[in-house]
Amino acid sequence: MDKDEKQALKEKRKQERKELRKARKIQRENAFAETIDENPLKFKEWFSLKGIREELKNVHWPTGKELAIDSGIVLVFTFILGLFFYASDAVIALILKALGMN
Repeated sequence: MDKDEKQALKEKRKQERKELRKARKIQRENAFAETIDENPLKFKEWFSLKGIREELKNVHWPTGKELAIDSGIVLVFTFILGLFFYASDAVIALILKALGMN
């Protein structure tokens, strides 16, 4: 394969990559166009103070009791995991000390 053939092959690959990028770009644009709603005001209706208030009414806000229970669960698991990692570290340190690698 001489220099001209290599150059031609390189140009061909470059053109193929360019066409592939162009096809992917068109595909992304088409996918995006399909997701856009026909009514452009629909987003504006939701993105208003009235729409935000309506969405906030749909949020489930935990009661004080639920919040306390969930916080307690998080603290218990944090403590348990802390003990686990401390014990794991201590065991590994003992093993390394016994092997003389400390």
